[in-house]
Amino acid sequence: MEKLIEGFIQKDRMALSKLITLVENDSPESLDIMKAIYPLTGKAYVLGVTGPPGAGKSTLVDKLIRNFRSKADGVGVLCIDPSSIFGGGAFLGDRVRMEWAYQDDGVYLRSLATRGALGGLAPRVSEIIKLMDAFGKEVIIVETVGVGQMEADILRYADTKIVVSVPGLGDQMQALKAGILEIADVLVVNKADLPGARDVVDDLQMMLYLRKDSDWTPEIILTEALHDRGISDLDAALERHRTFLGQSGLKERQTRLQREHACYRAVEEGLKNYLRESFLEAEEVKDIFRRVQEEGLNPYQAAAEILQLLFSKTCRGR
Repeated sequence: MEKLIEGFIQKDRMALSKLITLVENDSPESLDIMKAIYPLTGKAYVLGVTGPPGAGKSTLVDKLIRNFRSKADGVGVLCIDPSSIFGGGAFLGDRVRMEWAYQDDGVYLRSLATRGALGGLAPRVSEIIKLMDAFGKEVIIVETVGVGQMEADILRYADTKIVVSVPGLGDQMQALKAGILEIADVLVVNKADLPGARDVVDDLQMMLYLRKDSDWTPEIILTEALHDRGISDLDAALERHRTFLGQSGLKERQTRLQREHACYRAVEEGLKNYLRESFLEAEEVKDIFRRVQEEGLNPYQAAAEILQLLFSKTCRGR
């Protein structure tokens, strides 16, 4: 592990890949990895791209990568793909769409499977963002799976959130209302050459009136990502929001909440690992599970007994 961390610090991409794999797979060394790399974090600008399936998110991300690279920014990209409910695997199609990025040493692209997690993200995306940040990527782009109204976990991790829509989704009010609209810092209407694009803009402008009062009003940008149109306008809007984050103090407030959330998650995962690997293997606990299966013990009563055992054991260990 020490050699991997040393290689990571020396910007060895293979070391980065191996550390991401260990963290993604819930390796016992995960907590030690994050403790070691955390002091190197805090410099990256994290950009979230979300929206319904078919909105052209991957094509838009491809153009954004090229745009950031033209300014010499090192870019990390996390493309989240849905998993099979049977085998847990994912198609990871973004590797096909962005094949050119693998030829650019300034880009590190990683596809992640949701592994059944809700919210549009993969389970360890927070830690993997931090690994890319510590590795020195100035910009980290996270593309979520195609999401619905409330699958908006990207809110916790991204500095700027782009919500992408397109004409032809049917009821735009239904497609973008509630949580998915409320997380937006920049609204993009992609495939703007299609009929109905202006109607989508009108719908979004009307819906913005429903948002709670905020110091920042999302801009609406028309793009045709496939033809490189509107990308410069989008880049300018992102830069304005990035400036706003710094000047308003919102970036610092977000960072504080992210630190607290990271601590909470680490404690939660530690407890889960302890329960799975140690406590639930205790004979007393196994006996309770046996009584649930064979004797019809009320499972909620059983849970109360297990928790009582856990708390009593914790108190005795003090």
